[in-house]
Amino acid sequence: MTVDATTKIEIDPLTCTGCGLCILSCPADVIRLDEAAHKAVVAYGKDCQVCYLCEDDCPEHSITLSHDISNSRRFSTYDQFGLKI
Repeated sequence: MTVDATTKIEIDPLTCTGCGLCILSCPADVIRLDEAAHKAVVAYGKDCQVCYLCEDDCPEHSITLSHDISNSRRFSTYDQFGLKI
């Protein structure tokens, strides 16, 4: 797994399909696509705003964020507004 110790973002390369949805959903440009492996990677982990959008948008559930980070939000924007993913 790709792990950034600063933000505790984990991307599982075994389940990541490289679809790029997490890259599109990240407002802070934290995640990039590793062109060689065609997998998502944490490029700028310290810039993560812990919005959970990447975790919510990943169709393979390859991204996890630790809930013990400074942002204690336990539900996503999708949950707040009752939107379906």
